[in-house]
Amino acid sequence: MNIDLKKLSVSLILPAIITLICITIAFSSESVSDALRYDYHAIQNGEIWRLVTAHFVHLSLPHLWLNLGGLLLVFIFFAQCVSIRYWLFCLAVNALGISLLIYFLNPEIIWYVGLSGVLHGLFVLGGIADIQHRKWEGIGFTAIIIGKVIYEQFAGPLPGSEETAGGPVLVDAHFYGTIIGLIVSIPLLKKILR
Repeated sequence: MNIDLKKLSVSLILPAIITLICITIAFSSESVSDALRYDYHAIQNGEIWRLVTAHFVHLSLPHLWLNLGGLLLVFIFFAQCVSIRYWLFCLAVNALGISLLIYFLNPEIIWYVGLSGVLHGLFVLGGIADIQHRKWEGIGFTAIIIGKVIYEQFAGPLPGSEETAGGPVLVDAHFYGTIIGLIVSIPLLKKILR
């Protein structure tokens, strides 16, 4: 395994910034979290920043640590597979896309927080990028994410996930993140299929 340390260190800037933002919000007052979380009615009233900021707010410290652990895994396994710009693009498209899909397809969801939906999209992107680079373990990662999402659509959240997070798990966010991850991976898929 040949690791380019300079490229790896540049790639770890993005998860470090996300971690800093999430931890800052977690240790801020409850009013800060309330002002940043996805809130259907507030978004209707023009507070559109919530479509992105909701993904940096968490229900509890265990929820935060679980999501940050997932973020770390994405970048440990896949940091060098795509450019920092592509990671940033995928992050932004996932955050905004998940929130918009919740807003339009799940209007019964009044509030939402967490990074897990975005992480599903990032894992898919990383897995497909891995495959593009002929690292075939990417097939396993991608299959696990897709299998998990299919399971959740039929059986609900994974056992213990709601207890760990400290509240309800919106499995549709995981589904939306996975679909968006597949969509932003289309250019990579085209290269694989050539």
